[in-house]
Amino acid sequence: MHILVLTPGFPQNEKDSSCHPAMQDYFKALLIEHPAIKLSIISIHYPFKKTPHIWQGIKVYNCGGKSRKYPLKFFYLLRAISYSLKINKELNVNIIHSFWLSDTALLGSILGKFFKIKNICTLMGQDAMKGNIYFKILSLNNIIKVTLSEYQSKYYINSTGNKPNYIIPWGMNNIEITKNNRPIDIIGVGSLISNKNYKLFIKIISKLKIEYPLINCLLIGDGKQKSELLEIIKMEKLCNNITLMGQLPREKVLSKMMESKVLLHTSNYESFGLVILEGLVSGCYIVSKNVGIAKKNKKILIFKNIDDALHLIKEIITNPHEFNPENPYPIKDTVSSYMQLYKKYSVYKG
Repeated sequence: MHILVLTPGFPQNEKDSSCHPAMQDYFKALLIEHPAIKLSIISIHYPFKKTPHIWQGIKVYNCGGKSRKYPLKFFYLLRAISYSLKINKELNVNIIHSFWLSDTALLGSILGKFFKIKNICTLMGQDAMKGNIYFKILSLNNIIKVTLSEYQSKYYINSTGNKPNYIIPWGMNNIEITKNNRPIDIIGVGSLISNKNYKLFIKIISKLKIEYPLINCLLIGDGKQKSELLEIIKMEKLCNNITLMGQLPREKVLSKMMESKVLLHTSNYESFGLVILEGLVSGCYIVSKNVGIAKKNKKILIFKNIDDALHLIKEIITNPHEFNPENPYPIKDTVSSYMQLYKKYSVYKG
């Protein structure tokens, strides 16, 4: 089976652990479980180069689009088409797997018609929300659409009036908990952008400090709001309580999670929320808005307002708790679900 993967971005090398970690976990697990599968990956925008590279033994064809907009984007899509023709000439492609319902799905639709094969598209984020221009451009009925959660599916239904074909959550391998001591009371992990709502994160910590003056918090990530958030931290006199660590390799992020009691997730929207799963696998309690895979249970606690969040966090950091890891989404289940789709929709030519 030969799968052509279309993605806006892909790791530039095997050390680039912060670039789409869910995809990296998936493709590594897929090849371990099914080593006979042939993968060819075309990355349209990132890395910012035009030469191919090898990742985990897979050839990645880079178009160097650098997120440029139309009409310049057409040149990079043409480069992707050229790569695809070369790839298919060397070995017939049996199925296309595009990520994000965007220019990648458009490219997948064009190539699917040309090669007479199916295009599976995994919606990855806010591409399920209203305002996505590709809802009007694409013939959605001809695409096999996969969402990551029931939460994301509701947005897709609200945007299009139709259900996705499948819901397949991302998965993770279990990790060994090497640290029992959890000196970090609260951790936040994500891009420092408006959707992640870290102003609310800081506001919650500010209120907690009144009762817990030595509360120890960590915020990992980088983004457009970094300077603004630093100013708010200074204004609220939280410099001794909140440490901004910037972007870290994924291994270090997971290590810091294993030192933390609570993952506070203030995001306004998540298609899945891999960070929630990472927190669970690392043994954290999750205090989150009702987004992505966040559903109330013993380890995931949902808040609607600041008072809810304060009550939930106080209970965890004040009372003794077992910080046992949980993994509701093993990576093998993700691989199994996609393999069923690949087998069902692959087209083999004589």
